[in-house]
Amino acid sequence: MRKTTLISLLLWSVMLSVNAYSQTNSTASVNGVGWKRVAYCNGTSGRGFGKISLYTSGGNNTPYQADIEWFKDWSVVGGISLSSNAKGGYWSAARVTYSSDTTFIEVNFTTSITSLQLISDNYGWNVAKLYSGALPDGGGTVRAQAQMGRINIEDKLMVAYNGNVGIGTTNPTDKLAVNGNIRAKEIKVETANWPDYVFEKDHKLMSLDSLGSFINKNGHLPDIPTAKEVELNGVQVGEMVNMLLKKNEELTLYILQQDKRIKELEKK
Repeated sequence: MRKTTLISLLLWSVMLSVNAYSQTNSTASVNGVGWKRVAYCNGTSGRGFGKISLYTSGGNNTPYQADIEWFKDWSVVGGISLSSNAKGGYWSAARVTYSSDTTFIEVNFTTSITSLQLISDNYGWNVAKLYSGALPDGGGTVRAQAQMGRINIEDKLMVAYNGNVGIGTTNPTDKLAVNGNIRAKEIKVETANWPDYVFEKDHKLMSLDSLGSFINKNGHLPDIPTAKEVELNGVQVGEMVNMLLKKNEELTLYILQQDKRIKELEKK
């Protein structure tokens, strides 16, 4: 009896495990560029969540693959997270749309694909059903959308194909691009050519008359960018710290020069 019970429990456990990680597959084709529906979830308000994967299975540059984790609630809220190795080819974005109690998972394709494999993981709730054959055009009310990248969470946090990270931006042109405020306890900036050379004996300090003439003519300090330049290009923190320190050190030399002259005048 105990042996029979143990075997039954083991079989039940295996069945649960297989069901938890089971998948549904289909083969589709993309007949042109633009938004195409790859899966749908019907029912009350189109509620559900799950994961859709797609990959190419024909051609010389395959496989290219993308994962789409999606969510739609009973009202108007949707969510989407993406990951892809496609390096910018085949697809550019994905979204969750809604129409008539049905939620659609859509992909913006950048080229036609003769053989596209679709997978729907069954780990979610009210998981999406896959289309097969020629994919239908997209449409409906957009509930969530994100551009393709290595990783992208609703265009709020993105790791681009080149490794650049964007927070609040989908086009990070630097290793880290943040469209918003940053709060930190400490920031370490590595920089070279620290301006202690200002105190070297062979350093030529601009005369105060020349400095005054430069300011009157240009409206800013030498070596410091103008307000328009900063507004257009921003500032490099390390470079700006260098320039400001240089100006402080030059200011110190001016003060010492003036102090020396004042003392000489007091002696007369």
